[in-house]
Amino acid sequence: MLWQQIIVDGIIVSVIFSAVVAFLWLKLPNAVSGMLPPEIKRVAPRRRKKEVVIVYGVLLLLYLLLLVYIIFSTRMSGVTDFWHLFWSGYIITFMVNMADFWVLDLWFRERFKTRIMIRGTEDCKAWRTREWLRTLAIPEHWIIWPLVVCPIVGLIVASINIL
Repeated sequence: MLWQQIIVDGIIVSVIFSAVVAFLWLKLPNAVSGMLPPEIKRVAPRRRKKEVVIVYGVLLLLYLLLLVYIIFSTRMSGVTDFWHLFWSGYIITFMVNMADFWVLDLWFRERFKTRIMIRGTEDCKAWRTREWLRTLAIPEHWIIWPLVVCPIVGLIVASINIL
């Protein structure tokens, strides 16, 4: 494995991912409410179908482009061993996960709370950091991503590059 390559790729992919998600969250906060804690989802106004389609369309395209970038980058690095390819994909994806946790869920949410607050959800306890971490961020970023999402991406990256 080429650690420098993995770290640079992880930073590039993390910055792109965080920037796109932050932009969507600022521009269409209610459409993003489907990705927020359950309490906020329950009291948020009904989402407009057009906005939801835009958000999920952009996110799907983002995920696909970032996956293609990771696959292409690991292919160009010259690594050919399945497990090295797997761990390269896993680590890059885990770096995106950590950027999502530290940048979006903690810093960005706190810094831009007044701009991303969905009308009608102002009194939700889930906007408080402790509740946000308990109901969304910790389960998502410390259980689901490391045990499910990162291994799946690692397998995809390794499998495609082995072909």
